[in-house]
Amino acid sequence: MTATATAPTPTPDIPARRWGRGPYTRRQLLVRIALAIAILFIVFMWIYAFVFASDAAVARIDDVAWTKRAEEICLRRNDLLDANSAHIRETGDGSPQSVGVGVKQATDIIETALDDVLSVQPPSLEDQKLVGEWERLYRIYIQDRRATEVKLAKGEKAELNETTLDGSPISAAIGDFTKPNYMDACSVPTGS
Repeated sequence: MTATATAPTPTPDIPARRWGRGPYTRRQLLVRIALAIAILFIVFMWIYAFVFASDAAVARIDDVAWTKRAEEICLRRNDLLDANSAHIRETGDGSPQSVGVGVKQATDIIETALDDVLSVQPPSLEDQKLVGEWERLYRIYIQDRRATEVKLAKGEKAELNETTLDGSPISAAIGDFTKPNYMDACSVPTGS
C-alpha cells in the first residue's frame, strides 16, 4: 500500500499562510498602517507644494518702479564702495586704524545710499511695511559695522560680527528682500 500525500487544509480560525509567513501580529499591522499613512501624508504634502501652494515671494513688493530706482542707487553705491576700497588699499598702511577709516567711509556710503533709497516710499501700505522691515534690518547691519569701526579705531584687529537672525547672519535676511525684488545691488556689500 502506498501512502498519498495530501495538502493540509486550513482550519477556519487560523488564516492561511501568505508567502511562507504566518498571519501578521497586531504590532506588525499597526506599524504597516502607520507607515502607509506617513507615506500618503508625504505624497499629499508634495502634491500641495507643487500644485496648490502659491509661488509668490513673501517679501516681494508690487511697485516695480521703486525697486528699479533702488537698484540704480545701489549700483552707484557699489561703484563708490569699490573706489573707496581701492583708495584705502593704495593709501592705507594696513594698520587697524587705517582699515577703520576705510570701514567708516564705506559705512557712510552705505548709509547715505540707504537714506536715498528710502527717501521715496512705495505707494501701497503693504509695500511700505515690507520696505520698513528691510530698512530695520539694514540699520542693524549698519550698527554692526559702526561697532567694528570703534574697535578698529582703538587699534584692535576686528572683523565684522553680524547680528544673527534665526541662526543666520542678518545679511541673509536682507538678501531675502533684495533677491525677489531684483535689487541684487542693494544686498549687503561684500569686501567693503
